[in-house]
Amino acid sequence: MIIVFSILGAVIIALSAVLTAAAIMGRPLKVNPSRKLDGVNDDIQNALWYSSIAANSHNTQMWSVKLYPNENRLQISIDESRVLNVVDSEKREAYISLGCYIETMSVAFGAYGYDTQVNCHDMTVNVTYSKRDNATVNTAKLSLIDKRHTDKSAFSNSKIKQETATALLNKYSAISLYQNGDENFDYVKRISMDAVTVQSANQAYRDELAEWMRFSDKEAASKLDGITADMIGLKGIVKTFYYWTTTRESAKGDKFAKQGIDTAKKQLNNCGAFAVITGGNTFEELINTGRKTQAFWFDCTENNIAVQPFSAALETQPFCSSIQTDLGVAAPVQMILRLGYVDEYGANCGLRRNLSDYIEVL
Repeated sequence: MIIVFSILGAVIIALSAVLTAAAIMGRPLKVNPSRKLDGVNDDIQNALWYSSIAANSHNTQMWSVKLYPNENRLQISIDESRVLNVVDSEKREAYISLGCYIETMSVAFGAYGYDTQVNCHDMTVNVTYSKRDNATVNTAKLSLIDKRHTDKSAFSNSKIKQETATALLNKYSAISLYQNGDENFDYVKRISMDAVTVQSANQAYRDELAEWMRFSDKEAASKLDGITADMIGLKGIVKTFYYWTTTRESAKGDKFAKQGIDTAKKQLNNCGAFAVITGGNTFEELINTGRKTQAFWFDCTENNIAVQPFSAALETQPFCSSIQTDLGVAAPVQMILRLGYVDEYGANCGLRRNLSDYIEVL
């Protein structure tokens, strides 16, 4: 009997240890990347940190920045090593992501009391900044930047409130809003699902996605980029199970691809609207589309409307070639956003790199 109790006690202790480890692993990841840039004042360092909390594909953070603090200017371009060559071979999404970064920078610098001027030249975005007299820090704007994030959960199927929808459409002429139940809503939903299915069958797509996924908090904290369990909405024991059972190799396989299709189906079946953003195809036009996307997203955040980019149809044939004509819009479709109300807006859990990793001070 004593032996039985001893074995039972050992099992309980072992199980307790496993559950404790699982609970620890399931906690939200907390990291504190460095904002330090030698020779740069605190306000500019902080503004550049908030600038980095911008929407971007796969959280690759593909911007490369040269900062000239004595001249109050920045030169920003694409880091080619971080471009998604399979789903974004023409760099459309990279340039849009760069535009999101520029718009977030404009808001962040403005919050710290600086006016900015932006111009594009030879595949580079040039930003100059100047301090306003007697300016104070606008903490509300900084909180808005920090609050905005991609939400991959199920949204309410309720339509966006008409007053809010009208205000957004009046502000953004290049954005169409298709509410749940509309014919175009059903069309976007259908081709998005079809495009996800096509992508998931493409091994090159699977391989590229897997390279930007993170399969432990340790890996995520080391790389400070990519897609973590937290970013795809996994919490607690579900996050722990994901990290225990998923590897980079398994993420390239059929089972993981099927899970991705099932998740996309749930997301598309649970939302209130799609925002379709149009614009031209030149570098400057795509930068402007990114700026509009980010500005629109900030407005959605202020109205507690959750947002998830859902651009598979723009990355995949034949959908990307037909969507403009099918929707009857005047310019090429460059972004699709899934929108909806949620019970709890949630928090931004996206990783960001140290500023010195991609900003060169000259």
